[in-house]
Amino acid sequence: MLFGQSVFQSVVERLEREAEDAPPVEPQETSFRAAGFTSSLVFETATQDGTTTNLPLDSYLDFLEAPAAAPLPEPERMPPYLERTSLSDVSDELCISEKDTVDTLSEKRRNFARLNHPDTVSPQFRVNANLRMTAANLLIDQAIRFIGK
Repeated sequence: MLFGQSVFQSVVERLEREAEDAPPVEPQETSFRAAGFTSSLVFETATQDGTTTNLPLDSYLDFLEAPAAAPLPEPERMPPYLERTSLSDVSDELCISEKDTVDTLSEKRRNFARLNHPDTVSPQFRVNANLRMTAANLLIDQAIRFIGK
């Protein structure tokens, strides 16, 4: 405490005295500011000669203008083999016979998966690819169990 006053109170009184002694300030032309930005981002609306000098604002507005709409790409068509999802269709493609061995069935599984695995097709066709892989695995697993008996 200085002379019966707190430090805060003495600072407030000093600032009040300085404000009284300072010459009056004329109001300046206001400029537009974006809320939350620093004072370096000021958009003045006109210069003394009446021309606009809104380079930051003009650049920003140019950036916001929507580009010309590009034509949408044509949707991808599903390959015909992915449309065949029934067990009989997949069985016809695998051509499983009584002469197949575990090795030949494993080779057929790998070849089928190379073309039909859900990770190798477009996302919109993965459901069909998954159905085809499920059917192929079921048929090949049954054939392998049959060989073992």
